Amino acid sequence: MAESNATQVILTDDGLKIIKAQNTADNATGGVTDLNDPNLMSVIEKQTQASQYAGLTSQYNVILARAKEDNISTTDLTAAYTNLNTFMTAILTDTTKASDVNRDTYKSLTDAYNTALSNVQIALKNAYNTDIDNVHSSVSAASQAASSAVIIASQAAATGNNASQVASQAYSAANQASADYTALSSGVKDGSVVHITTKTVIDSAVIGTAEIVDAAITDAKIGRISANHLTAGTIDFNTITGKNINASNITTGTLSTDRLNVDKLSALSANLGDVTTGSLKGVDIVANSFSTPNESFTTDSNGAITAKNMTLIGGTLTSPTINTSTINGSTINGTTFHGGDISSNSNNTSNFYPFTIEPTGKASTTLFNSVDALRTEISGGGLRTMYRAINSSGSQYEAYDGNFSGDMISLNSGFTNGKDMSFSQSVSGSQLTGQVLISPLNGLTLHGDTQQITFNGTSDDVTPKGIIITPYGNINPNGTQNIWYVGNGPTMKTASFGIDGSGANNIQFNRSLDIGNFNINTYHTITSSDNGPIHFNRANGSSVDIFAATVNYTSLVKSSLLSVKKDVKKADTSYWAQLVNSIDLATYQYKTDDNTSHLRLSSIVDDVNVTKQWHLPDVFISRNENGKLNGVDDSVLLNATLATVQEQQKEIDQLNGHLLELEAKLNG
Repeated sequence: MAESNATQVILTDDGLKIIKAQNTADNATGGVTDLNDPNLMSVIEKQTQASQYAGLTSQYNVILARAKEDNISTTDLTAAYTNLNTFMTAILTDTTKASDVNRDTYKSLTDAYNTALSNVQIALKNAYNTDIDNVHSSVSAASQAASSAVIIASQAAATGNNASQVASQAYSAANQASADYTALSSGVKDGSVVHITTKTVIDSAVIGTAEIVDAAITDAKIGRISANHLTAGTIDFNTITGKNINASNITTGTLSTDRLNVDKLSALSANLGDVTTGSLKGVDIVANSFSTPNESFTTDSNGAITAKNMTLIGGTLTSPTINTSTINGSTINGTTFHGGDISSNSNNTSNFYPFTIEPTGKASTTLFNSVDALRTEISGGGLRTMYRAINSSGSQYEAYDGNFSGDMISLNSGFTNGKDMSFSQSVSGSQLTGQVLISPLNGLTLHGDTQQITFNGTSDDVTPKGIIITPYGNINPNGTQNIWYVGNGPTMKTASFGIDGSGANNIQFNRSLDIGNFNINTYHTITSSDNGPIHFNRANGSSVDIFAATVNYTSLVKSSLLSVKKDVKKADTSYWAQLVNSIDLATYQYKTDDNTSHLRLSSIVDDVNVTKQWHLPDVFISRNENGKLNGVDDSVLLNATLATVQEQQKEIDQLNGHLLELEAKLNG
């Protein structure tokens, strides 16, 4: 039998690298195994839990202090935290190595702590609400007690004062009565003064002329003396002024009228002769005819006054003053002209006539009825109409003003403070509730809660159908109107806007929409008009997430500027490679896909099962702002895949070098 020689194996540097690479792979496999083991807590999970648990401890200390201040029991909370802290301290002592963990125990301890914490927080909230209610009740009770005390004290003081005053008066009256009785009982001495303090009756004939001293009755003691008692003597009218003298007793003599002031002359039948001076004012003149130096006037049986050239100058011309139905003439001059009688309505406190023309040229009409008062004034190129309500349940009375001038029509609605039967208040300022202004300078202006422009539809519409433009310029539906559109007609709409309350009608633009350099056309295309990039940003300027189904793109660029980053360190590519290799890949279709859809391939985010059936390291999972699972973070996954490629390239380079050495040895 041939002797076999021992074979000597020499490990070159490449061989050592291969062994090292194998060890690295074994370690990576071990790390992946740790990630897949639910009974182990990985290094990444430990570091995350350490940060979160520090926040939990800080929250616990704050809640504990507040609960003690309000005398709220923290026994259960302290026990739950102590148990959880003992468990977590043992696990988080070393955050550089994976550790065994009992997930069920971890969950039960966490649930117990959260339950105890929630109970204490609810107790704190209830205690706060109770304190607030007690404060309100105490303040209210104190205020009421104070008010009652003030009222009772005031009443007691008033009662005491009145009682004291009455008692004092009664005591004084009793003393005086006793003294008077004693004095009268003993008789009155001559020359004594008798003080009569109460009503005294003196019998008839007790006081005669002998008891009255001569010249003792003065003018002040004399009331009225009837003239019937004057039967003799002479009255000197130079010293006596006669206010009212009955003319029926004047039968003889002559009265000089130099100083005669006559209020009214009645039934003059004598010929007065020619009245050459003075004037007649404020009287009614009834005559068949009268004349002036320049004109003669005649009246017919109907009361009409006719004159060839009639001119009335001065005074006030009214229908009751001149009894006539027709005035014929060319010119009438006067200060104020009234038409009709003064309204007898009790609300006509300013004695308005139905129609008045004033010397300034202002003409006005006024009307009163049982509900309202109306007035119109025309003056100086302007017209004003006024409405004033007669009845109101409060101090504010409904009122409307309309003003018409050359450059403005103003319609005002509002109220007056109190009944304004003199039309002296203007509906403006704080008394204004609604206003419509029409001006050739500013167009149409609406102001007030009730002002709007209403379109009620066509005559074919049974119910109102149109739009309402509010004082803010907003558009609301009127009646059953569901949409408001802009366009050349119902079949050529440029844009339509759903305005129904149910939200069933959409907003639709039937032409391309330009917003600055942003264009949305009718061919499913969003265009940058100036060929610049399109950005999707948050309100704070940072980029916003975009969710879509299938995205087709020419190139994909990710912002990776060093200037916007911090804590930049060289990545451990072997670590990221092992995470990528631990991902479970699956083929699938979405529930909304049909039988023509392509087969899909990706990792799976298991948001259904408590015990995950599809493994995907948490670092590749995307969550929303509330921590809810969104899907896979492809940005992290893509770079982790790049790390995997780099690790594989290193191993390939090492293997290629080893193969070259083996080939060299074999080739001799």
